[in-house]
Amino acid sequence: MSPGGAAIQSAADIPKGYEIGEKSLSPNGRFAILYPIRGDDSAELPPNLLVCLKPYSVLTRLGTEGGCWQGARGQPLAKWNGNSMVAIWVAARWGMEDLAIYEIEADEIKRIQPVWRHVYLLFNRDFRERFLSKYPDEKGSGFIFVSKREGSDSEPEFEFKGRKMLLNLFADNKPNLSVTPHWTASLHAVWNLDTAELENVDFRPGPIEERQHY
Repeated sequence: MSPGGAAIQSAADIPKGYEIGEKSLSPNGRFAILYPIRGDDSAELPPNLLVCLKPYSVLTRLGTEGGCWQGARGQPLAKWNGNSMVAIWVAARWGMEDLAIYEIEADEIKRIQPVWRHVYLLFNRDFRERFLSKYPDEKGSGFIFVSKREGSDSEPEFEFKGRKMLLNLFADNKPNLSVTPHWTASLHAVWNLDTAELENVDFRPGPIEERQHY
């Protein structure tokens, strides 16, 4: 932890067994995600929390399962839009999951915008209609959101632009190059932070193909 992070840590009355995620701090330093401190890997950790640091209060629990320490797969991450709006998502193996926007007012959660629910419905509809109808034996499988970080022109998966959030997402049913029927799709859209709805939706189904190892 940096000296600045240590000062914030000592000044905040956070529960024992937690640490403040430095990268999760709001610009004014008042809000942050708490991460349980890593201990015995066999023990279930307490949940991640979105909190107000001074005066200390819990705004909301993040996720329904046990928490994740900083740097762990599945950890929640945060990106702020000012000091009263934060996007929180889960760092999964291949990319992001469960993106939601939390609006804070008077040190309480005013509204949660379920971005991921709307996004997932678009991909799932295409996966079911185009892929599972053609390959019903794949019914037990699913798809995974994949970060495409290659190339200087690669777009961020999401970014705030004033009262909008720009989304650039890609999904793949087998990103590990298995010998199976292969499906992909991508989405370029705008999430309106005032209406909490998708706009300018450009959903692009990818080809469905059989891939083979050589």
